[in-house]
Amino acid sequence: MLYTYMYLKELLPMAFIPAFFGGGIFVVLCWNRKIYAESALQLFYVGMAVYGYFQAVGEWRIEHWGLAEHIPYLALGIFGVAGTGFALQRFTDAERPYLDAFTTVFSLIATWLMVNFIHENWLYWIIIDAVAIFLYYQRQLYFGAALFVIYLVMAIDGYWEQITIF
Repeated sequence: MLYTYMYLKELLPMAFIPAFFGGGIFVVLCWNRKIYAESALQLFYVGMAVYGYFQAVGEWRIEHWGLAEHIPYLALGIFGVAGTGFALQRFTDAERPYLDAFTTVFSLIATWLMVNFIHENWLYWIIIDAVAIFLYYQRQLYFGAALFVIYLVMAIDGYWEQITIF
């Protein structure tokens, strides 16, 4: 959450430092608990923190993309969700395999857009966070659902730049 807050405040490249350490801690915790896929996702976040740090060193600017620039990412996300959801449905006991796949696949895409300073990353996060709230609440993981409510508010704040909740 500190990373997102610092990103909102444009405290770059410093925002990527808590992202790096937070992701690194979760890599180890998840690996030790034998949650390997989540450990891999967190390792991706660690890599994106390093990449984002170097992207933010020096001169950087937020870019605004139109729908045409997002179509390849949306297509990739749809195919990724279909494949991942199918695999989760077929090989695991996941309760909501396609929603679970949706939050994971589109989080990877949204993270990529975020570290490349594409403003519309916040639209992805708004939808991802709303779905995550539903998933966590449905699984009676109320603390996790509450955390995603905070992330949802931060994403809305990030998209509507003139609102400064955080």
